[in-house]
Order: sequence, then structure tokens, then C-alpha cells
Amino acid sequence: MNLRAVAAGIALLVFTISVIGIVVGAVGLYYAFTGGGPREFSTALKFVALYSIAALLSLPVVLGFRRVQTGITEGFVIIAASWLILPLVSSFSYMASVGFSFVDAYFESISGFTGTGLTVIARPQDMPRTVLLWRAVTQWIGELGVVVISGTFLPLLHRVIKGIYEVERGARIAPTVIATTRRLFTIYVVFTVVSTVILVAGGMNLFDAVTHSMTAIATGGFSTRSESIGYWRWSHVVVVGTMAISIIGAFNFADNDLLLRGRFRELLSSSELRWFLALLTVVTLATGGAYVLFEKGTDPLTAFYVGVYHAISGMTTTGFQIDDLSHTADQIKIMLIVGMVIGGCTFSTAGGLKIKRVALAIKNVVWEAASYFTPPTMMLRRRLGKEPVDDAYMRSVYNFMFVYITTLTIISVAVSMLGYRFIDSLFEVASALSCVGLSVGITSMSAPLAVKLLLIAAMYLGRIEFLPLYMAVGRLYVRKLRVV
Repeated sequence: MNLRAVAAGIALLVFTISVIGIVVGAVGLYYAFTGGGPREFSTALKFVALYSIAALLSLPVVLGFRRVQTGITEGFVIIAASWLILPLVSSFSYMASVGFSFVDAYFESISGFTGTGLTVIARPQDMPRTVLLWRAVTQWIGELGVVVISGTFLPLLHRVIKGIYEVERGARIAPTVIATTRRLFTIYVVFTVVSTVILVAGGMNLFDAVTHSMTAIATGGFSTRSESIGYWRWSHVVVVGTMAISIIGAFNFADNDLLLRGRFRELLSSSELRWFLALLTVVTLATGGAYVLFEKGTDPLTAFYVGVYHAISGMTTTGFQIDDLSHTADQIKIMLIVGMVIGGCTFSTAGGLKIKRVALAIKNVVWEAASYFTPPTMMLRRRLGKEPVDDAYMRSVYNFMFVYITTLTIISVAVSMLGYRFIDSLFEVASALSCVGLSVGITSMSAPLAVKLLLIAAMYLGRIEFLPLYMAVGRLYVRKLRVV
């Protein structure tokens, strides 16, 4: 492993977010000089100063190792380390600007970069706009991928970027990695702008519309209000608009590219998209029905409306809420957990098991059942859409599902042992592990330290899809074989 390549990759990602942090601070200074007051000015100034320091410290490493070629091995290490280091850098801005403790600052930072949306801030509306904008930006760049931003604006560093991108995103929608990052960035910006226009038309001010558009397309869920989208519950345009943009955010980027290009016939032929829409419909109707049955004292239409919103928010792993979930019936929580666990499409901003894995697991049940009635001379062709599926790929699907469910169970049991009901613990951990953000009230600044650390671990592992676990287990097993 080339340690210089690892250093160059991590420094590049730190430099990228530092430049963005300086821009956010500059925007905060604008708000300070246009009525934001001394607190806004102080916060913005600290952002500019802190991220300027981070940029100056990381830039020499980037320039010094800019010709180093990053391979897949280095890419794995960079990704595993950077998703811990980037939130660490961000946490200093929270501590300096609003006085968070280190754990709370780190929790908020990793929740942002992983696109989770769980927050320890009880009243976001009392925070400086610089902080609110930074929270939205961390989700926006974190879910797209910091390496995509780097590839878009720093193409000369393609040697360093290539290996990181291959591990972080892998799939391409253009011939080269740099061309792909530019295409992804364009898709992201276009949908963010469209969403902003819709939310402004629905009654949001421009700042709220921009921040919520960022977190909606990123399927992140941070809000500028403690009531989340429930603050604009009266606006059907806002409610429906956030649902629509969240669904688009959970699409595969390749499908979003087809959508923007108007190639609807190809879009509708996407097997993963069809599976996603089918499963989303089933989960949404089931959750809406559960709300009607178990939310006593609420008229059926309103209950169904709320259920549909939360089901879409959960399965797209966005995490916006229009109602308090802490007193929701357990049956409804179970339906929402199912949606959060399934998640969105592969190569998207969404988390969870991902639609492709779930679809293959379902289809494999049919294939195995059919094999009992298949003559020995006949071979079943296993395909998802036009893509052939072999035994090795199915093993990877079941391995991932096993690791996900095991991790979900272990962390949920650990949280429940700290005094919470198991169903609530399962809900909160599923939200963290699938990078959703829906909460039943466990996450807060007053939550026990152990709970915060367990949820941080869940968010980290869920975002990078258990990469460190695979690396550690694989490395130990190989070493064991060598000893034997």
C-alpha cells in the first residue's frame, strides 16, 4: 500500500470541504451584514478562519503528492478513514461557533456527511444561518460524494481521484471518472435548483428552500425547523414537492441521467427503477393503512396522508417528518422500519439494503423454488433485467444482508439495554444504519453518551456499507491462513 497516495487522497478531501466551508462562512458574513447581527458575524468569521486553516494545512500535502497514483487498495483505506476524518474537521466548527461538546459536534457532523439527518439540536431555528447552511451543505456534498466535488473542480488531480471514486461510487455514466463526476454534479445541481423553485412557490423563503432542497435531493433530512416539514404542513406544494424530490434522490444516478435527457423509454426499462417504485408503492400503502387503523383520534384521510409521507421519507432514507413519531403505534413503527431497511436504489444518495439486493433476494426465492421442478437437462437463466446473476453475486448479496441485519440487531439490543424500549431502539438504529433520520425521540443532546456513540457507529458503518468490517475480517483471515 502506498502511504503517500493515502495521505494525498485524505488531504484532497479535507481541502475540498475546507474550501466549501470558507464559502459557507462568506455567505454567513453576507447574512451578518444584512441584518444577521453580532452572533451571525462571529459564527461566520469562525467558519472562515477554521476552514482557512484546514485548507492551508491540507494543500501542501495535496500539491506534494499530486502525481501519486491512487489504486483500489489505497481507495479502500482513504474511504474508511475519510468518513471519520471529515466529520472530525467539521466538528471543530460546531464547537467553536455554537459551543457544542466534542461528542455532540461529531454526532452532528457525521450525521450530516453520511446523509442521516438525526440531530442533537432541539431547535434548529435558534441556530445561526451559517450553521444551518453548513448542516445542509454537509449532507449535499456527503451524499453526492466529496470525491465527486473534487473531480468536478480539481480535474488535474485525476490520478488521486480515480482510485477513490472507484471505491466510493464505482459506477460510471460517462467514459471517464472525471467526465462522470461532472455529469453527476450537473444532475445534482439541476434537481436542487428545480426543488428550490418548487419550495419557494410553496411558501418557503429562499434560504429555507435552498437548504431543504439540498437535504431532499441528498435524501438527508436536516431541516431548519424543529418541526421539520411539519412546519409547512399547511402547504401541499411543500409536502408533495419534498416527497417528489426525495423519490428522485433515491433513484439510481444513471436513471436520473436518463430522466434529465428525456429518454423516458430507456428509463422505464430500468428493472431496478420498476422494483423501487413497486416496493415503494406497497410499503407506502401498507404504512398509510396502518396509520388509518392504529392512529386513534385522527380522521382517516389525515392519518393516511401522514402515513404516506413518512413511508416515502423512510424508504427513500430522507428522514423529513410532518408529525411526531415518538407516540406512534408500534405497528406503524414496524412498517416504517421495513421501509428504512429496504432503502433506495444502488448508485444513489439513499441508504438501506438497496433495491437491487432486495429484488435479487426475492427473485432468488422464486429461482430456488423453480429449480425443484426443472428437468436436469434444463438450466434456469437468472437475470435482473438484462443483467445476468451468478452464484458469486448472490453470495455477496446475502453476505451484505447478513452483516446488515446482524449489526442492526446487536446495536439495537445494546441501545435497549440502556433503558429504551426495544422497538424504539430498533427504529432509531435502523434510521441510523440506513442513514435515514426519522426519530422516535431517542436522539437528543441529553441522550446518554453510549447511545450517541452507538448511533455514530451505525451511521458510519451504514454509509460506507461495512467496508471497515470487511477489511478487518478479510485481513485477519488471510493472516490466519498464512500462519496455518
